[in-house]
Amino acid sequence: MNPRLLELREERGLLRARCARQRRELAAQYTPVLRQVCTLADRVKAGRDWVRRHSLLVSGAAALFVLARPARLRSIWRLARWGQSLWRGWRGLSGLRDKLPF
Repeated sequence: MNPRLLELREERGLLRARCARQRRELAAQYTPVLRQVCTLADRVKAGRDWVRRHSLLVSGAAALFVLARPARLRSIWRLARWGQSLWRGWRGLSGLRDKLPF
């Protein structure tokens, strides 16, 4: 066989091996980033689905904010923040219930 052809085949094999190694390195390097991006996309999709399922609630809240006076908006906002704090507290305490020894 032609020595130049053998040399080219050997070089091609080395290049293919190097490409495969680089693909593995890229996959290992970008897997965590892609996982985070996919997780964020799943959360956005879940939020969109929630809004679609509760469209009446979202529309009512939007109408309330548009129609309410600014002073009432502040009190509604304060009430919503208070409710969120209570909800987070309840969720935190319910998570502790499984960890208690009694």
